Amino acid sequence: MKRGYCIHKPIFILLLSIFILDGSFGILLGVRFCRYSHGFTMEEERELGKRFKRELDRHLQFIEDYSVHEYIESLGEKIVSQLDYKPFDFDFSVYLASDPNAFATPGGYIYISSGLITLSENESEFAGVLCHEMAHVTARHISKRMEKQGKLNIGTLAAILAGIFLGGSGKAVEAVGAFSMAAAQSLSLKYSREDEEEADRLGLSYMLKAGYDRSGMITFLEKMKKYQLSTLQPPPYLLTHPGLEIRIEYLSTMLKRFPEREKRGKGLEGFRRMQARVIVDSWTPKNAINHFASALESSPQRLDLIWGIALANMKMKNYGEAIKGLKAALIIRPDDSEILKDLGTCYFSQGKYKDAITSLEKSVAINEKDASAFYYLGRAHQESGDFQKAIDAYVKVKRLDRAYVDVYYNLGEAYGKKGLLGEAYRNFGDFSRLNGNFDSALLRYKKALKYYDEGTKERKEVLKAIDQIKKIKKVRQHVD
Repeated sequence: MKRGYCIHKPIFILLLSIFILDGSFGILLGVRFCRYSHGFTMEEERELGKRFKRELDRHLQFIEDYSVHEYIESLGEKIVSQLDYKPFDFDFSVYLASDPNAFATPGGYIYISSGLITLSENESEFAGVLCHEMAHVTARHISKRMEKQGKLNIGTLAAILAGIFLGGSGKAVEAVGAFSMAAAQSLSLKYSREDEEEADRLGLSYMLKAGYDRSGMITFLEKMKKYQLSTLQPPPYLLTHPGLEIRIEYLSTMLKRFPEREKRGKGLEGFRRMQARVIVDSWTPKNAINHFASALESSPQRLDLIWGIALANMKMKNYGEAIKGLKAALIIRPDDSEILKDLGTCYFSQGKYKDAITSLEKSVAINEKDASAFYYLGRAHQESGDFQKAIDAYVKVKRLDRAYVDVYYNLGEAYGKKGLLGEAYRNFGDFSRLNGNFDSALLRYKKALKYYDEGTKERKEVLKAIDQIKKIKKVRQHVD
C-alpha cells in the first residue's frame, strides 16, 4: 500500500481551490487540456490517472498491512483474469475512513475505504463493489463524463476531479464554486443512471465469471440503505453512485436472467481475516478487542476473532498477550503462515530473535511469496549478527516486492557490516530515492561508484539511477 499522511477534507478542498486560482494544477498534471474537448485517448487517461494518483496519495492515509494488500490484489486479479476487455492495469488501495466508500479514478485506480470493508459481510459483497468500480473503469465512464463537459479548462477539470475524489459532497462543490463559479456550475459529480446500469450489468457479469455469489451486490446495497437511514447524511458512496432504490430493483431483475454457477474464492474465512486486519488498523485497539471479544461469546472457535484480539494486542505492544493469542490460534491452524509470521514478529519485537527466526522460517517455508515475512526474518538474522543470512532474506524481499522501501536501508546496513561498501551505498541511495530525497540519493550513489570498476553491470545501473534523478530534478526546477 502507498504511504501517505492524512489531512482533513477542508484543507484538501483549499489546496485544490488554490490550484484553480493560480493555474499550477494544470502544470502539475502536465497535460494539454484543450485536447480533452475532442475526447480522451487511452494514453492521456492513463497519464492523467498516474499523475492524479500521486497527488491523491499524498493526502490520504493508507492501510499498509501487507496481508491486506495481498488479499485484495489476489481478489482483483481473479476478477481481471475473467475480463475480455482490459483497457488499463488495475491498482487497488485501502485508505482510512470510517464512511463506507469506494471510487475509481482515471486509468484504473480503485480506492476503497476501511469503512466499506468493515461494513461488508463477506467476500461476495466486497467483490461486488470491486466489480462495479472496475466496470466504471472498463466502460471509461470517468473520461466520458469529463468529455461531456464540453471545452474543459484547468479550473473545470480540477473542480470535476475534486468532486469525484471528495465524494461529490456539497461542501466540495461549495468550496470549489467559491473560487470558480463557472466551473462549479458546469459540474456533473454523479454517474448518470445509464452509467450505473451499465456498471451493474458489467459488474454482475464479472462476478458470474469469477464464480461469486451474484446477490452480493444487492445485499451490500441494502446495507448501504440501512447505513444511510442510521446517519444524518448520505455516505459518499451514495452521493457518487445515485439511484439506490432503482439500482436494487434493476439488479434484482437482472439476477433472474443469470444462471447460478459454482462459487469459488477464498471464502468467508479469508475475507474475515482480511477484515480483522483492517479493523485493527482503523479502529482503536480497545474498540477492536471489545468487538472481537463480543463476537467470540457466540463463536468461541472463530479463528479470525482469536487472531484479531492478538493483532490488537500487538498494536498496543502487549506482546505477551499477543503471543498467547497467536499460540491459541495456531492450535486451531498449526500450519498457518500468516499466524506464524505474526508470532515471529512478536518475538522480534520482544528481542527474542532466536524464537523469531524459528517461527518466521516456518512461515516462509509455507508461503515463499510473503515479502513481509522475509523482511522480519532478515531483521532477526541481522540483530543476531548473521549478516549474510540477513542479506539473503532481504534480497528475496526485493525480488518479491521492489516497492518495499524499508528493505533497502536494512540491506545497506547489512552490506556495510560485511564490508561490501559499494552495495551498501547503492542500497542507501535506493532508499533515499524511493523516499523522494533526491539530493541524499545522488550523494550516496556517487559514493557507490567509487567501489565499482568501469564497465561493470553494477556501475552502469548506478549511473542510470543518477541520470534518472537528474532528469526528475530538472523537470521539477522547470515547474517551479
